[in-house]
Amino acid sequence: MTRIKICGIKRAETLALLTELKVDYVGLVFAPSKRKVEAEDAKRLLASVSNHPPAVGVFVNPSMEELEELLAQVPLSVIQLHGQESPAFCQAVQERFALPVWKALAVGGESDPAHEIARFEDTVQALLFDTYDPSLAGGTGKRFSWEQIPDLQDKCGEAACVIAGGINPENVAELVTRYQPNVIDISSGVETDGEKDSDKIKTLVERVRANEHAADNYASRA
Repeated sequence: MTRIKICGIKRAETLALLTELKVDYVGLVFAPSKRKVEAEDAKRLLASVSNHPPAVGVFVNPSMEELEELLAQVPLSVIQLHGQESPAFCQAVQERFALPVWKALAVGGESDPAHEIARFEDTVQALLFDTYDPSLAGGTGKRFSWEQIPDLQDKCGEAACVIAGGINPENVAELVTRYQPNVIDISSGVETDGEKDSDKIKTLVERVRANEHAADNYASRA
């Protein structure tokens, strides 16, 4: 089953909807971004909705001290690193905070994805593949060539494969049916004018769930 992460959550009503829809993860951005939330606001947001999905904190090149200070206030379930963090740093974060670590890798840039996967696969619980953009650490809203997904999945080993970048209600059925990623990560694809759109979120979740059986059938024919 493909799990769903909706990222860039800032409003309690959005979190309540994601809880009602039983989305698998909610993402809170603590890096420079139009979707950034401060620690105090994130703490209040999560406290406002009971039994909310596990919260994933998104960071870009944080220090260990910054992570410790934030985690003292915000009950995160996963730490997602989107910068130039080293495998050693990822391992140290996991050991220090006893939380799963997801590492984002860019697809479409100069770096070789296979080389980057080999560097990180034994030190993180998931590898997140997003579209390369020289000016952004993530959240590009652009889709990379999904034909690369099977090769990325094969190389991930025991690490979960998370697909991000340009996913929206119109193309999510294709993604889930053909490639069955472990997790999909969506932000701008369920927004209207920069704000989370309830109707788009509902449509995307419905289409993912509706296409899970189709994905099984597609895999059996492949």
